[in-house]
Formats: sequence, structure tokens, C-alpha cells
Amino acid sequence: MLTRETAFALLSPKVRGILARAGIESPTAPQERAIPKIVENRGVLVISPTGSGKTEAALLPVLDRLAVRDRAGIGCVYITPLRALNRDMQRRIEWWAQNLGIRVEIRHGDTPPSARRRQAAKPPDLLVTTPETLQAILPAKVMRQHLKWVRHVIVDEVHQLAKDRRGIQLTVALERLREVAGDFQRIGLSATVGNPQEVADLFGGDSPLEVIQVAPPKKMEYRVEWPKPNDEDYELARQLFITPEVAASLTFMQDAIYEHRSTLLFVNSRINAELLSSRFGMLKAPVGVHHGSLPREAREKAETEFKAGSLKALVATSTLELGIDIGSVDHALQYMSPRQATSLVQRVGRAGHTLAKTSTGTIVAVSADDVLESLAVIRRAQRGELEPLKIHMGALDVLGHQIVGCVLDLGGRAGRDRIVAVIERAWPYRKIGDAFDKAADFLVHLKLLRADGRELVITARGRDYYFQNLSTIRDERSYPVIDLTTMKPVGVLGEEEMVLRARKGVSFIVRGRTWRIWEIGRDGRVFVNPVEDPTARIPGWDGEILPVPVAVALEAARLRGEIAARLREEATGDVIESLAATWPVNKSAARRVVEVVASQMALDAPVPDDRTILVEAFDRFLIVHSPFGEVVNNTFGDLIEEFLARRNLVRFWWADAYRILLELTTTTEDLDLQEISRFLFGIDDAEVERSLDILVRDHIPFGLQMKWIAERFGAIARGLLIPADELNSFEVRFKGTPIEDEARRETFLEHVDFDRVRQIYRDIRSGALRVATFKGKTPTPLGYPIVRRYVEAPELFSPEAEREQNVERMRQFLMTERVNLLCFACGHIDPDREVGKLPEKLTCPECSSSILAALSWHGTPIRDAFTRRQMGLDLNEEEEKELVRARQGADLVAVYGQKAVVAMSVYGIGPQAASRILAKMHRDEKRFYNDLYEAKLQYLTTRPYWDQRPAKVPTGKPYAY
Repeated sequence: MLTRETAFALLSPKVRGILARAGIESPTAPQERAIPKIVENRGVLVISPTGSGKTEAALLPVLDRLAVRDRAGIGCVYITPLRALNRDMQRRIEWWAQNLGIRVEIRHGDTPPSARRRQAAKPPDLLVTTPETLQAILPAKVMRQHLKWVRHVIVDEVHQLAKDRRGIQLTVALERLREVAGDFQRIGLSATVGNPQEVADLFGGDSPLEVIQVAPPKKMEYRVEWPKPNDEDYELARQLFITPEVAASLTFMQDAIYEHRSTLLFVNSRINAELLSSRFGMLKAPVGVHHGSLPREAREKAETEFKAGSLKALVATSTLELGIDIGSVDHALQYMSPRQATSLVQRVGRAGHTLAKTSTGTIVAVSADDVLESLAVIRRAQRGELEPLKIHMGALDVLGHQIVGCVLDLGGRAGRDRIVAVIERAWPYRKIGDAFDKAADFLVHLKLLRADGRELVITARGRDYYFQNLSTIRDERSYPVIDLTTMKPVGVLGEEEMVLRARKGVSFIVRGRTWRIWEIGRDGRVFVNPVEDPTARIPGWDGEILPVPVAVALEAARLRGEIAARLREEATGDVIESLAATWPVNKSAARRVVEVVASQMALDAPVPDDRTILVEAFDRFLIVHSPFGEVVNNTFGDLIEEFLARRNLVRFWWADAYRILLELTTTTEDLDLQEISRFLFGIDDAEVERSLDILVRDHIPFGLQMKWIAERFGAIARGLLIPADELNSFEVRFKGTPIEDEARRETFLEHVDFDRVRQIYRDIRSGALRVATFKGKTPTPLGYPIVRRYVEAPELFSPEAEREQNVERMRQFLMTERVNLLCFACGHIDPDREVGKLPEKLTCPECSSSILAALSWHGTPIRDAFTRRQMGLDLNEEEEKELVRARQGADLVAVYGQKAVVAMSVYGIGPQAASRILAKMHRDEKRFYNDLYEAKLQYLTTRPYWDQRPAKVPTGKPYAY
């Protein structure tokens, strides 16, 4: 029963009757708070979690008004960031519209001409559209007449729009719409954000929106699991061509999927989405994939099958953070740390999509860093400490496009002052100053506009430029992948993939399946056939994984410091038990995280935490433990490299969220580490500023940003593939233009953080941060992760604890290896034998000879050479050499049996090295495998690669930006 005390009482009797018939008796918290404000025609930003009813909070009072207005044109524009959301929202709106006699239409880039003509002839009461389509219809004469009647604009998923140029472009579009329709009510709908007032200001124009932030009592439960590989995982890893660690995670996630009715499995990149979905496919698990590089039809099919229950899980990127209708979800998995609290809240919030249901989410971690980072993200989410959105205030490429749009709105000729008056009302351009004239003059220079005194006149080229650049999303040419069996698209490949790797016969994974290129058409279409190939590669997609923010990195370091403090007071086992009981983490993960810190302390090495920078040295490397996140560490690392380069000490450098690794030109054995630390960190503000200026002038590569910005300005064609070595020419070509200004603005907003670097040096001088040093022969346990990630042959530098794990990992992997046994007596092949299941003494099943050569899966040439020798045919020199090696190995098998097969299955160990190890007659199996591991390291050491450029390209410079 509806009561007069609720916000629903403010709605018309007709709407209240529909609510009653629908069984909706009382408003949700956002509806109770927002409906009275909206009924009063106030501009509001409604912020609340997914599933809290904020969409209806906006729709109900607006639809109520539309139902009783004089029908003339479009009364309300509903703007959403994704077309899929448009389809979704249309279904939700239509039920209300049909009951209230309101016409609703949807319009976006794929709307057919017939529907567009219908909308022009008979405009709907409510138009659901995207920001880009609003840009397209604003200058259109007929649609402008219909837009004159707009009295309400609802912007959905504001948090998605506010963080990039699409939101900035929309703020100006709303002011251009205001020129047509006069003042209208603005309603924003957003998930929880870290800077709500700034977002409200952004979309309010010259009247900031009132923030209505509601945190309903929705329960969220989080847990971190770090699965440890067992023997079955090693076997699975061999079958699926993945690492045992990934196999353990895959097994855990598959079990979790089958334990729940429906699961969303979020990942941080499209590459991981394809990797996991393809492996689930090999396991015949009912798991689909959903990401932005799949065709719309493929995404819709995955959504429909998941909603229907034929798929138990979807592997997804951020595309499913939005409110797309995929039915009920009862569990959310996150593979690897979500990196930011905002992402965690939005992703886990998709499980238990209503307020009455508890949202449960499990983060599947892959390392000790990953565990601590995940726990840090959970802590921040529970405290409501969400990351503020970075807003592109005053984006100049958007400004240029909107200047042209304003000229088109006014019939192709407009005075500068009038355009400024419109654009200045948009919050990002309220302090536009000289930037307007500089951008306008540049557009005249590009012949997109023509100057006639103080008036700007559109050109034919400018008209084309406007409509070809409606989207601010980077335009990189994509190549459709067509399944020859159905002639339907299954995915896309990017330009980099096509230029560098795509060739006829190459296999790759898209949409969780393996495809082989049959032909590449002249029109850019890639024709493929489905195949079974577990070694197929995953295409690279442009786009960045969210960086770990400084606050999350510091929280993770603080957790490490807490562990170290407890280890100073308690036994290791007690700390493990306590943390497993009090932290939302499995015991195995707690043990491994604590043991890493304990191993660090056992070396008497300082433990880096949120108040301690550790500088450690070993061999020819320095590691600076700096828990400041990726953006800060990329900036900090560039500065440290600049200092070391003044002494000719540095070759390359790399960075992650917690460390900076520098490869020096000399060994650190005789280096005075204390003096180096003073040189790097004991500098004053003036020297910091001078050095930061050098980074801007000589280090930071603006070329790539300038290429994309030049495209959006219409200075170059969109989608051109520019070689990396030519990007620097953009810095010369566009020096002093708005393109250079915008490249610097974007770089300093997203890719570097000079302010935090300045603060680091101030904190060191004040004592808020201390700098500790440590020198060893190998990296410390806390330093090794960045070595393992970036240095060639990291096993050479592994610390003792890591070394023991590597030996055990090698042993387990060898046990799952498969070999073909070639009998040198009779030529019989005993195929596909698992090394761990071989008997101690081996004999041929045909002739009982023990002279057996163990051949790997690529040993076919040796078998063929043996057959040719039996037939009396001549062998070439290479065949002779390989056959001799195989016979030497067979002789070892005859003497040592299975142990010989194990030894020669190790990378880099041939018959001679195996003979030396086997001759020791180890009584202790552990020593046997230790010797095998040492021999592998010896092989890596003597390989002639140290004089070459490292295979793992440095990410610090210039790629970090």
C-alpha cells in the first residue's frame, strides 16, 4: 500500500497506480531522496550503487511530466555511454512509456535511415541516445526544431563519461543544446566516485548540480585467494600450455563457477580475457567472453546466453562494469588485483544486483604483491576511499571540435564572442582565456574554418572534419576477422597486430576460440577457419591496464610493514595463523606472504614499507623500493635515471608499482651505496626543479600523444600507422601549437606526477620518509619480483627461498613432461610416455633393449634420420650430429634408466652435462635436482646473450608514457 509519507506521493495518481499494480510499495533510498528534488525541477547528481533504483528515481518524475505536456517535440533526452546500455534502457523505459502513453525512440550510429526519417517526421517524447549521436543531431536543421522542446536531460553512467574526453565533449554539447532549448533540468546518475562535487560541477554548466549521495545498507563481502599448484595442476599446465600457477588459478576459478549459479569473472585486460576463456574452452567449461574488441553481435550473444543460463560464467573486462542487463549474478570473481577500489566496488556490485542481496566477490591473486595489493584495495573499498576521477579540464582538441560545432549550429557563420559565451558556460572551459583564440586561429590555419573579421565561417573541409570526428575515442584502424564457415565476424585485429604479426597460416585466439588465418583480403578483412591449436597466440590490443594509484600502493606497503612489525614480536607461525584468521585471505596465501617478509628479515635486510625507501644493490643492478604506484614510479625512475646518467652509470631501467630496477654500466661490488643514495636523494628543491625541467625537455616523449591529438584536431588523417621512430617529428612539426599544449596537458594529467615526486624529496628531507640501503650477491626476496619480470634469465639472481621453490617447480614440471622413446636396437617408437610414470629401468617393449633415446615432441627429425640410416641412406652433417647426440643419450638411459630421461629433459642439459651429474650417483633426490638446476643456470650463464639488448624491453622510457 502506497502512503502519503513516501516520495511516491509526489507523483501523479496514474503513476502511483502503475506502481501499485507492479507491486512496488515503497521507494528505495535514492528514490526517496531524489524524487522530491526532481519534482521541484532542480538539477541533481544521484550517486548510489548499482541496483539501488537510481534510474527509476530519475525516470518516474520525468515520465510523469512528459505524460501531461503538450506534444510538440522531444521533451527529454536520455544519454548513455554505450549502445548496449541504450538497448537495455529502452526495454526498461518502454514498459512505463506504454502505460503512460509516451513514445520512446533510440538513436545511435547504427540506427537505420528509416528510423531516422521516422524520428524527424514524428519526434518521440523521449530520445535515448549516446554523446556522439547528440553531437551529430545538434547541427541538423530538422532535429534542432525538435530539440527546442527539451525540458529534461538525463545522463546515465556519469562516472564513465567524466573520466575521459567524452564527458568533456558532452559538457559543451549540453550548452549548445541550451542555445536551442533554453534552460532544462539536468539529472546525472552515477556509481560511487571519489570526487562527487567535482563531477557534479562538471555537468551542471554555470549551475552546479546538487549532489544526492546515498549509500544504502548493501552488504559487500570480499575475499582473496592465492591457489598453490599441486601435482594435478602441473599436468593441467602441460595440457593447456600454461604455467602451473595459472593452472592452479584456473582450477580454483572453475570450481567456484560450478559452485554458483552464475558468475562474472573480471580481468584487467582483453589479453587475459582471451587467455582464460580459451583455456576454459579447452576444458569444455560453459564460460563465455565479453570485451570491447569483440563484434557487437558476439557481445550480445554472450549476454543473452549468460542471461538464459546456457553459460555459467562470463569472462569480462570493464565492459560489464556498466549496468548492462545480463540477469541475476550471484558471484563475482576478479583475476588478479583490481588495482583500484572503484573497480572493485563496481565489479563486485554486479553480483547480487539488488539491495536485498549480499554482493560477494573473490579476488584470485597470483603473487605476494598481488595479495597485499588486493587486501589494500579491499580496505580502501570498505572505508569508502574511492579514487577521484581525473577530469580533462580544458581539453584543447575537444575545444577545437566544439568551436566548429558551434559554427555549424549557427548556420555556418558565427562571431567569436558568441561562441565563447556558449563554451565558457561549460565547467571545463570556464577559464578559457587565450586558449580559445589560439585554438580558433589554428583551425583557420588548418582550413577547417575561415576568418572574416571577428567571425568564423565553416569550410567544406571543416564540415567533413566535424562529422568524421564525433567520437573522441582514439581512432585506430581495426580489421574484421571473418569465420569462413559462417561468413560472420568473430572479432577484430588491431593495426599493430596486422602489421607485425598477422600472416597466412598464423593461429590466434579471439572470442575464446582458436582460429587460423586462411587469407587476408585486400579490403582488410581477415578470413579464418576454426582450428585446435593450444599454442596459438593471443593478439595484442592497444589500451592500458589501469595504473595502481599511489594510495593503493602505499596501503599495500603499510600492510607489509604491519607484517614485519608483528614478526619482530611473534613467531612466524603465530603471525600466519593470526592473519589467516583476521584478514579475508586463505591460509596458504597468508603463509606465503608472511614467509616472503620473514625471508627478507632473515637476511637482516630492511623491509620497505610506506615510510621506508630501500635501495638495494647486487651484481650490476640497483633496486629502489618505492611504493608510490606506477605513474609516480615512472616519473621517479626517469628522474633517478637522469641523475645516474650524469655519472655514466645507467644502461636501462624498469618500474612497477612498488620498485624501480636499474641496470648499471658497472658492477655494484665496489660501489659506495651510501654515497649513491645521498647523491640520488639528498638534493634540494632547486635541483629537483631543474632536473624535472630536463625531463620535460629531453625525456618525456610527447610524440604518441601528439599523433592522437593531431588526428582529433584534423591536422592529420585518423588511423594512420606511424612508425615509432617517426613520432619525434611530431614534436617539431607541431611545436608551439595547441596540439603541443594539449599533449603536455594530457601527459601531466595521466602519465607523470611531478607533484608527488617533489613531495617524496620533501618527505626525505623532513624525515617523514627514510632511505635505507642493502647490498647482496642476489636480490632480496622483496626485490626479486621485478627482476623475475624484466631481467633475462632471472633464475641466475633468485634468492635462496625462491631458488628452492624454482627447484621444486622444475621437478614437478619434469614429472609431467612427455617423451617418445626411440629404440636404437630395433627402431620401435614407444610414444607419449609421461616421465614421472616411467619405471626406474627402461626397456623396449618390442626387443627388450635398454638403449632408448628420449625424444621430445619436436624430435621427429631425429626419428626420421634414424629411419634413413637403417635404410642405408646418406645423412647430412646436421642429421649426423643430432643422431650422435641421441645415441649418447640412449647410452645414458641404458645405464641410469629414468633418471637419465629426467636429466636430459631439463632445458640446456645435453648428454655430456647429464653424464657428469648422473655419475655422482646421488642418494638424495633433492641434491640430484639441485645439481640439475645448477646445470641449467650454468647453461644460461654461458649463453652469449649478455652483450645483446635485453629481450624484455624497458618500460621506463620511453614506453612508460
